[in-house]
Amino acid sequence: MLLYHPWLEGFKEYFTAHLSWLRENGFKSIPIERLMQYLKGEEVLVPQKPIVITFDDGTIENFTIAYPLLKKNGFTGTVFAPTAHEYIKTSGTDWWKKVDSEGILKIEGHSHTHALTFVSDQVEDFYIGKKQNLEPYIRGIDRRLGAPIFGLGYELVSKRFIPRKKLMDMCVDYVNGKGGGAFFEREDWKGELFRIVSNYEGDRGRYETEGEKRKRIEEELKLSKKSIEETIGHREKVKFFAYPFGAYDADLMEYLKHAGYIGAFTTSPGGNRKGEDPFLIKRMMILEENSFGGLSDILKEY
Repeated sequence: MLLYHPWLEGFKEYFTAHLSWLRENGFKSIPIERLMQYLKGEEVLVPQKPIVITFDDGTIENFTIAYPLLKKNGFTGTVFAPTAHEYIKTSGTDWWKKVDSEGILKIEGHSHTHALTFVSDQVEDFYIGKKQNLEPYIRGIDRRLGAPIFGLGYELVSKRFIPRKKLMDMCVDYVNGKGGGAFFEREDWKGELFRIVSNYEGDRGRYETEGEKRKRIEEELKLSKKSIEETIGHREKVKFFAYPFGAYDADLMEYLKHAGYIGAFTTSPGGNRKGEDPFLIKRMMILEENSFGGLSDILKEY
């Protein structure tokens, strides 16, 4: 089970080499539905050297690079794609139906926003209007200059912290009064804002209740599923999910089942055996630093 991120630098070169090696060494790709049958212990035919190829994040490189290479080499794969505007505005979704209908790439769930969220009342940074403050996308961020950025955690496994507007406004007003964007050219601009935060004696905010958390996450999962199904429009329901950032817990697994998913993929390395939990499917993540050495050493461990 392999996991790629096609937007990584050098992906085309090492993915081309990997597919050639897999083909030359007799590997055959199998769909994730067949893997699920195998895990459940059902009688299912699999090739002597089966391989499952997956891609996370749904970027356009899945279509422009991975798709034609898979097609050329006789392999298939699965793309786990977020569905929020922040992710699809540059990659689009027009290609989803094409690759899915051809059976080369299936589109499955990777949450709607694939986000981080505030999980602590401790301020760790401030919004300065530049891209690094939005990588990855932070759900609930205040995009006014100087707005505090609180401690972050993974959206689907965390109880969200909801800041009070008063503290946010104080920091924003201070930056506006000191020249707006020019304020960040000061040597100790961050220290000035942290002093405002430390001197603030009011209520910084609240944590969502367990009920609010569950409702938020279930809506996130259902929206992701619905968005893909409506875009693809020609096959059975979305059934599989890849955990954003590889983060999961027992609650998330329960929510996935309730939303109609039948299996989920982690970023934990290792092989997958009959009888193992279908919501804890392991994948070997291929990164640039482990890519050019080939797959033989990676696969022989599992």
